[in-house]
Amino acid sequence: MEPIKLYAPDTYREPKLHMHSTLLFPFWGIAVKESTPYVRATLLQYQYSKNDFTLVEHIEDTDYVVVPYPYARLKETNPEKLARIIAEAHAAKKPLLIDGAGDIERPIDVPNSVILRVSQYRYSKQPNEITVAYPAEDLLESYANNTLQLREKSEKPSVSFTGWASMPLKTRMKVWMKEIPLSFVEYRDEKRGAEHKGVLFRDKVLRTLSGDGRIETNFIKRASYSGHRKTIKGYVEDNRREFVENLLGSDYALCVKGDGNVSVRFYEALSLGRIPLFIDTACVLPLEKKIKYHDFCVFVDWRDISRAGDILVNFHKNVSPEQCKDMQQKARDAYRNYLR
Repeated sequence: MEPIKLYAPDTYREPKLHMHSTLLFPFWGIAVKESTPYVRATLLQYQYSKNDFTLVEHIEDTDYVVVPYPYARLKETNPEKLARIIAEAHAAKKPLLIDGAGDIERPIDVPNSVILRVSQYRYSKQPNEITVAYPAEDLLESYANNTLQLREKSEKPSVSFTGWASMPLKTRMKVWMKEIPLSFVEYRDEKRGAEHKGVLFRDKVLRTLSGDGRIETNFIKRASYSGHRKTIKGYVEDNRREFVENLLGSDYALCVKGDGNVSVRFYEALSLGRIPLFIDTACVLPLEKKIKYHDFCVFVDWRDISRAGDILVNFHKNVSPEQCKDMQQKARDAYRNYLR
């Protein structure tokens, strides 16, 4: 297949913004922040390929005009430049390719555009939106010598979790107060309950599984988000090693959304060949028509969190040792072949 032709001239650069879209890394250089070490490691590891995309000099030769920064950031920083890029594309009768990724993905109403998202809700996805994988480090390559460690089926299912879930009462009250307006919306439209903050879903499912004697829980609860240098407790490398070892030492990896409707841990677990125990908050996953996620994931609807233990135990009871290993291999294959 011929490379997709992109148009993003130097006049589209915005000096006030450091991070341009990852799609342009092969052409504009790799832009990474020191303050987010795990994201930095991910972006330095793999980028989009020049075999798949090429940058053209003239707008009439392009397949897509690229908005070179996340849409919301460019709109906030330089709305005039954003408007000019959109106008140029429309004048040339060329479709726009827009980076709409972010924790809060607000509607983007731009005619003749394709919008790339990492976080969506099934009930609000638009026809011109494409779900792409959240950038996640290949942990097998970085920490396990690129050697897949297939686990034997255990008598009791073991579940890993490392991350922000522990909240003091004061923080918990603040979170709940902020969620009150959404609770009223949810009362009228139940499906909107999927939009509550991920830490609340995490807290609920961790308590549910911890109280189930049929399950071995390997949970490391942290009191703050540990992906930013300002909030990391301890050493970056030690925290990362602990995270990886926790994943490798369990059969299933608990994967729950964050502020956006996406779980980075989901992709990291797949990279290590671990079976996600995926709390489905009306998520849209990349390439759903191509990747058979149910072949290597255990899904729990967010409305069934109180039954998560039963769902996992019943699944584990009925899966054969051979199927268990096959799921681990398929998880790794899906990440490596489609999601890395």
